[in-house]
Amino acid sequence: MSAASQMTPSGHPDGPKESSVHIVQPDDLDSEPVSFAVRHWNALRGARRFPTREEIMPRDIASLLRHIVLIRVLDDGADFEYRIVGNAHVQAQGVNFVGTRLTAFEAEAECDPHTRVTYEFVRSTGEALAIRGWVGRDAPESPFCYYETVFLPLGENETVDHLLVVSCYAPREGIESFGGKKAR
Repeated sequence: MSAASQMTPSGHPDGPKESSVHIVQPDDLDSEPVSFAVRHWNALRGARRFPTREEIMPRDIASLLRHIVLIRVLDDGADFEYRIVGNAHVQAQGVNFVGTRLTAFEAEAECDPHTRVTYEFVRSTGEALAIRGWVGRDAPESPFCYYETVFLPLGENETVDHLLVVSCYAPREGIESFGGKKAR
């Protein structure tokens, strides 16, 4: 049963009381942009662990551009730089962080402590990581209440040099659907 179908007129339109996040298999993501990104990444990589940054062509992922963040890995993971930030992320986060480094967010304590751990996991393992979660009423400042995100490694010679992050967000106003499919 989808998360959207669980929301009844008597339910709270802004999601559950408490926030939660779950790691899922990349192929189990429901939103069309995120699941398209996983299929495209798999097609590009073929038998390799991951494709290169140069293989990601904007014309091939035009429908995804508002949903992506492209992150460059610096100094073997000592830092991460946000190179491209799509409009969906700007709206969800309330700021355009293109050109910013993760260490700057960490220094200002404006970053979830799990961000570095997540990036480092994908960088060091070369494996995709997918999550979905609710942003509950315990985080009332969030403009969204549900999301799906996949973190996809990019690089050459078994070295991850970029992360491609693709997300879809369901706004607090309701969660009928997002990204072309119903939320689960």
